[in-house]
Amino acid sequence: MEKSIESIWKDGFQNDKGMSAPKVNDIYNKKSIHIIEKFEKMFTVNIWGIVIVSSLLFITSYFTGALFAGSIVLTMMLYVAYTAYHELASLKKIDKSQNSYTFLRSFKDWINRSVDRYGKMYRIVYPVLILSFYIGIWFSNTFTDVREIVAANSDALFFGLHIYTTIFVIIIAIIMSVFSKSIHRGDVKTIYGRILKKLDMALAEMEELSH
Repeated sequence: MEKSIESIWKDGFQNDKGMSAPKVNDIYNKKSIHIIEKFEKMFTVNIWGIVIVSSLLFITSYFTGALFAGSIVLTMMLYVAYTAYHELASLKKIDKSQNSYTFLRSFKDWINRSVDRYGKMYRIVYPVLILSFYIGIWFSNTFTDVREIVAANSDALFFGLHIYTTIFVIIIAIIMSVFSKSIHRGDVKTIYGRILKKLDMALAEMEELSH
């Protein structure tokens, strides 16, 4: 009786050297490489997006009189982009000559480590960005009239900042810092959700066939 595709794949999957269905295994290998290459392209676009957007914000801050805050935002975002660049470099080092399951498993492990590292980094990045945006906007030329109105109608000022508004922003910054890992994990699912779903499905299928 002829073997089913699943049986052929299982035999080849469990024993790469004695592969009885090279074409089937080749399809899985190509599928695995395609998943990672698509992720790499999106990751690269994301890095350039960070650089471009942060640069535009810096230019905007110059013309609105918020250059100091804009400089902080640019520095933080370039640091994020720099970190992402090195993360991408480590991803490209994954050995593509491995069998498709080991290859995708290594990719999955890389994602988990990357999300964890970014989550820790964003504990600082998130609050700094929030406070920088707030202070930059408040002291920008665009908000000159608002500052004058607040100063004329309220004594709750601290170095030109409205105390209660500032406390509210600080609380938001602290919350963002505390939940940075969860927030970043949500961002990853939003941006790369379709690819990650394909990755999980491929791994689940391979694990099922290998039993």
